[in-house]
This record gives sequence, structure tokens and C-alpha cells, in this order.
Amino acid sequence: MLKYVNFCNDIQHFCNFRLYNSDLRVWIPEYNCGTYTDLMVVDGQPQLNGERTDEILNPLVIVEVLSPSTEGYDRGDKFRKYRSLPGFCEYLLVSQTEPYIEHYHKLDDSSDSVRGASRRELALLQAVRWQWQVYDHPDQSILVHSLNVEVPLGEVYRRINF
Repeated sequence: MLKYVNFCNDIQHFCNFRLYNSDLRVWIPEYNCGTYTDLMVVDGQPQLNGERTDEILNPLVIVEVLSPSTEGYDRGDKFRKYRSLPGFCEYLLVSQTEPYIEHYHKLDDSSDSVRGASRRELALLQAVRWQWQVYDHPDQSILVHSLNVEVPLGEVYRRINF
């Protein structure tokens, strides 16, 4: 995971992305709650929750490192709540026990299947139009679509013995 953080730090020098660790919470207005992420990326300036300087409203990418005590929440309610955030479009679940990452990304809503849909229909479609991909081989690379970067799985888990 440290390799992923270092990689993201490197791309900050070339782009407008900002990387935040677990010191800040994501505020989820629809659920009136905040939650900590292991890592999040924001495009440009963070939108803060009112006068709060410790709560961000606009994560683009969220990464969670799975543990036995949080895995169910990270996969279920937490992800459901994150999906209510309009700008949130990618979610990575990283295993600590084996080289295994699940990647969810919101699909483009401009496809032919949604053209002509009403706003309400489009909102309903967007809420469920996520693609899931599993990466479990060191030769694979994860395409983080919203950052337009590929992260080699072997680099994420380099120097980690299972």
C-alpha cells in the first residue's frame, strides 16, 4: 500500500490531484455522517463541510485496506454511502493477506443506453452503473480511470511476504 501512496504522491507533481490519508474524514451529506478512509484522492481543491477543516465532500478515488474487523462494512454500507457522493467514481479494496485488489469504477453515463433518459432515470442508472474488476496477479496493472494512471499490482505488494 505504501508503494501506491508513493505512486500517487508522484502524480501530484504533474496533475491537480491531492492525496489525503486517514487524518481527514469524508462527509456524506445524504446520510449525515462522516467516515475515515485509508486513502482518498481529490481533483483540485477539497470542498470542506462548512467550517469543518477535517471533513471533505468531494473525493474522486477512495482506497480502503481491508481488515477482518472492517471488511464487511467497507464492502457494504460504507461503499453504499460513498456512492451517494456525486464526484466519487472509483473505489479500491486492498487485501492485506494476499495480492488481491478489487476495483470498482463508475461507468460513463453518456453511453447509448442512457441517452434520452430523464434526470430521475439517469440518477437511478448512475447509482447502479459500476464496473467491478479483480486484480490478483503481480503482472496485472490497475487502470485508475479518473487519474489516468496504471498502478502495477506487483508494485503495490512489492517487498511484502504473505
